[in-house]
Amino acid sequence: MRTINISLPENLAQTVFEEVNKGGFASVSEYIRSLIRNHVIKGETELKFEVFEKKPLKELRRDFERTGLYNKKFIDSLMKGFAQSSLYAIKTPKR
Repeated sequence: MRTINISLPENLAQTVFEEVNKGGFASVSEYIRSLIRNHVIKGETELKFEVFEKKPLKELRRDFERTGLYNKKFIDSLMKGFAQSSLYAIKTPKR
């Protein structure tokens, strides 16, 4: 993978950080890669934003199992990773 640095005006950079923090992206890099894929690879002429809807882990597991493409060990590994991610990890209240 190659690194590319970009400079953004403060207000646009803040918007990017807000979109990343809303969920669905692990990092700013992942967010930017997603935008580029949608724009360049898929041939879309305008950028479109979609709202990420978090599914319960049981539903994610079921969706992966239904494809028939992945073995149980792989799906177990995915679920473990999802459960530890910032999006799905159980957050304990601070005291």
